[in-house]
Amino acid sequence: MAANPQSFFRFAARYYPLLLDLFYRREGFTEADLRNLLEGFHTEGDPGPATVIDQLLSFSIIEPIPDATASFELTAPVRDLLSFLLREHRLTSTKVLQVYLTDLGELRDVLDGAAGQRLGHQAARALNDISQLIERIRQDSHSNREAIIGEVIKLKSNRERRTTRERFAIINHLWSRYLEPLRDLIDVRKAMDASLDDLDRSLTANSRIFALDGALAREFSRCRARLIRLRREMTEDFYESIREVEPLYVSLKRESELVRGASLALERLDRSGLASLELQEMMAIPIWRIEGTFSDTSLESFLHGIKGYRPGISPPIVDTGEIARPEFILPSELHARLASALPVGDLLAWLLEAYPEAGAGELVRAYGRVFLADLGTMLFGEEERRYSLPEVTLIARPLRLEKTQ
Repeated sequence: MAANPQSFFRFAARYYPLLLDLFYRREGFTEADLRNLLEGFHTEGDPGPATVIDQLLSFSIIEPIPDATASFELTAPVRDLLSFLLREHRLTSTKVLQVYLTDLGELRDVLDGAAGQRLGHQAARALNDISQLIERIRQDSHSNREAIIGEVIKLKSNRERRTTRERFAIINHLWSRYLEPLRDLIDVRKAMDASLDDLDRSLTANSRIFALDGALAREFSRCRARLIRLRREMTEDFYESIREVEPLYVSLKRESELVRGASLALERLDRSGLASLELQEMMAIPIWRIEGTFSDTSLESFLHGIKGYRPGISPPIVDTGEIARPEFILPSELHARLASALPVGDLLAWLLEAYPEAGAGELVRAYGRVFLADLGTMLFGEEERRYSLPEVTLIARPLRLEKTQ
């Protein structure tokens, strides 16, 4: 039976210290533990521990642990709610995100089928499911970012007095388990970008079929806006996580390798003595040399020949009159010029025309800044085009940019 939300939150507010204590008991708790905690929170007029335990069970706040007797744990929805409120985020692996992408593909097929048969109610249900799944992916991406940054802060402060090797093991787990696979997943040439492109095209095409249905047309527009926000924020979450993790990963890896090497050297020294390290051969430590004597007569003769040499006056540097090519396009100036030029049919062609003297690298960086910024509605073309520059030829699909309605 559904619980009354007002009663649930009133009960949670009354016993919040208890719920907080239970939240941090990751291994669960026994009924005896629960009764002892309730005795500490008990005040005059409160129901007895048995009644409170029954209420915890009836509100689905706790449930029995399947492999233990008279032991309990917080239910997953309550734990997720407390994790969100306390910013104790959990990490989601890229395998889960790949499952989400598969679900999005299946829902896109359902939407295309409903649009083909002009079934408005079925299309509305598919749009609702797609929007919920997009928001779930976005929230998981934010949770990953917050969890990773929180873990980095803990490792930097090192209040638990972990060794360098232990800290590197944690940061290496984050790097190899979450960041490296996510880098591969969000690559513009890989599955995620293609899947979201297909969904974007489906939303755009099917919205025209239901253009005369005002409510459904708004749902199409809102769903596409959610998709655009997901792509932008997921990329921001990834690069923010990389900026936090990479410096610590590099420094801890270097320290871990140094500590491991020192440990191996000390172990060998203890077993076989100093000679076993072969320091003299590896480091080429000099033990004998003669200074101030030339052994090369040709070099000695050359040095005698240049004795008393006086350099002449160097020729002046002549201005060739060539105009240096700009190396940086100011983002604020780029955004202002682009905003005044909207709509733009082909962003890359516009950049080539607006900044003819910019190099290929700076043009691509400017293209990326516009893509990540919220400057308007973006739509990729179907066919690829070739853009010839003096030093390179770029191949891309035209990106149309329009003012947001």
